[in-house]
Parts: sequence; structure tokens; C-alpha cells
Amino acid sequence: MPVTTESPPLRFEQALAELEAILRELEDGTTSLEDALARYERGVGLLRNCYSQLRDAEQKVKLLAGLTDDGGADLKPFDHVASIETAKAAVRKSTKPSRDSGIQE
Repeated sequence: MPVTTESPPLRFEQALAELEAILRELEDGTTSLEDALARYERGVGLLRNCYSQLRDAEQKVKLLAGLTDDGGADLKPFDHVASIETAKAAVRKSTKPSRDSGIQE
């Protein structure tokens, strides 16, 4: 009996990078029909893998967000656009000494 060893699924970033490479190859138009179909098939598999990982990540975020008092999902808006300025502002805000800190200037 032949033993099939499946490799672990690619990380999201790796799958996305390979998918982008396949897209460039197919858009280039220099591959044969057979190769193009094989690359397309691989791309579909990678796309399914990416969607699956995104779905799993979404579920984890929902779980981490917690539940409301009535048992519903306590979903909070997620600001996915971060910048160094907002991070610096948050650090300055949290480390600003209060006037009653007892430290004399």
C-alpha cells in the first residue's frame, strides 16, 4: 500500500503569496493549456485554504469578543487600519503622569 503523507496546510501568508504568483503566471499567458489548468486547480485549492483560515480567524475573534448579558455576541467594531501615530498617541495618553503623582517638576 502506498503511504500518502500530507504536508501541513500553508500559513495564510504563504498561500496568498503562492496564489499571487499563480495569478501572475496565468495573466502572463506563456503557460501551456495543461499547465494553466494545473496552476488554476492549485490556485482554487489555495483560495479555499485562505477562505477557511479567514473563517477560522473570524470565529476566534467572535469568541474573544465575548457575550452580552442576554447571551448574544458582544461584537465590537474592529479598526483594522493602524498607524504609528495612533500607537504613539495611545502610549503617550497612558503614560502621561497625573498632576497628583507626587513628582515635583
